[in-house]
Amino acid sequence: MNTMNKLNRMLMVAISATMIVSCNNSDDPATPVGAPDGLITSLTDPDYNPNSLKGSVAANITLPAGNYILDGALTVLDGFTLTLQPGVKFTANTSGSQGGTNVRLQVNKGAKLMAVGTAAQPIVFTSDRKLPGDWAGVFLCGQATLVAPNGARDGSYTQATEIGDTSYGGNNDADSSGQLQYVEIAYAGARINGTKEGNNLSLYAQGTGTILKNLWLHDGADDNIEFFGGTVNVENLLIVNSADDTFDWCLGWKGTAKNIIEIREAGFNDITNGSGMMEGDGFFADLGSTPANTANLSNPTLTNFSIGVYNGAGKDSGDANNTAYKLRALALYRTGCKISLTNTKVVWGDTANLPTNGLFKFNDATGPALAANVNIDINYTGPNFIGATGVTTTAGSPTPGANFNAVGTQGASGYYPAYVLGDFAKLVFNNTAVVGADKSVFAWTSYDFATKAPGLF
Repeated sequence: MNTMNKLNRMLMVAISATMIVSCNNSDDPATPVGAPDGLITSLTDPDYNPNSLKGSVAANITLPAGNYILDGALTVLDGFTLTLQPGVKFTANTSGSQGGTNVRLQVNKGAKLMAVGTAAQPIVFTSDRKLPGDWAGVFLCGQATLVAPNGARDGSYTQATEIGDTSYGGNNDADSSGQLQYVEIAYAGARINGTKEGNNLSLYAQGTGTILKNLWLHDGADDNIEFFGGTVNVENLLIVNSADDTFDWCLGWKGTAKNIIEIREAGFNDITNGSGMMEGDGFFADLGSTPANTANLSNPTLTNFSIGVYNGAGKDSGDANNTAYKLRALALYRTGCKISLTNTKVVWGDTANLPTNGLFKFNDATGPALAANVNIDINYTGPNFIGATGVTTTAGSPTPGANFNAVGTQGASGYYPAYVLGDFAKLVFNNTAVVGADKSVFAWTSYDFATKAPGLF
């Protein structure tokens, strides 16, 4: 190429560069290219920072394996998917004002979280201090049905999350918010007050399209997992150490849960007033539904559970007075809740701290469980309670090992046993044929069952 041609080519490149600069510096009122706007649209977006991850995901984003600092609310917006590859680890930053309820992963209605790890490379959500309540947790907000205050379930009733005020609920019981498989979530459950709390995993109106399998949830300051209505199913959950309820549901959840292990370790001392290993409600936990008895309330099917309690007491770290409490029951079912709990093994390993209401409590001031739809079958090992083994602290309770089909009326106090629990389909204790959950599927967690859950397996 001669000298003249080289000069011509250089001149053309210079003119083209000038035109590009002129276009980028036009009078277009849009946000300048490269300026942060709170929206993450790619891994080269100025709002994307793996060492300070927060903002709104407004594109289909995939995060490769590695370490990320969750530094605020990371919200996946409607229409977009956040994919986490095996080996992703989120650590919640608790320094300064960044901890507590300000830090969460929130998936809005219409959005998806694809967090599919492997046994060799699980996906992990943890915190820098590793203390219960360090952050708010993982929120999945869906469009499945909720039960309304009048007992209707027509898809018109919606609610807002306790933290973040994000809408959930709808008329699509097959809705999907993505997948969580081989995922560990720990040290969440931060709270604003007694009614605005996070959980390790909050499932808001999740449909059957959401896949939840092989999860390890532990050391939560509120519930480790809570179902707010919906129809989602879960399988293979290892749930360890909850300050409040280990496994909780309300607003008409009617899914299934299979192969679940719940453990409260001997060294875990965090607790709230009214804690239990399980709590089921038809409507909200603190409000009775109207009418109280309706076919549309919660009706989960729970099978293959193993539940071990090795410390039934503790102190409320979220209370300025550090008030001491005991577990109120192994399980509480109320407010029009139906229940089927079969092939369940229970070990109460703390003989010094018996639950204040016995193993099972079927109603309180908000209303009774639907006795005609209670089906419980457990192999129980533990101390005797007043009345009968493992049933209630009050005399006159059913005899272990026998079906209980007595019929009665609610007493003036509104509490069992003044309310005689009528028409149980099945209430069988000390069924030695029951074996509970299969712990082998949790080998990927390396959890020490022999030391931390003696007698459970």
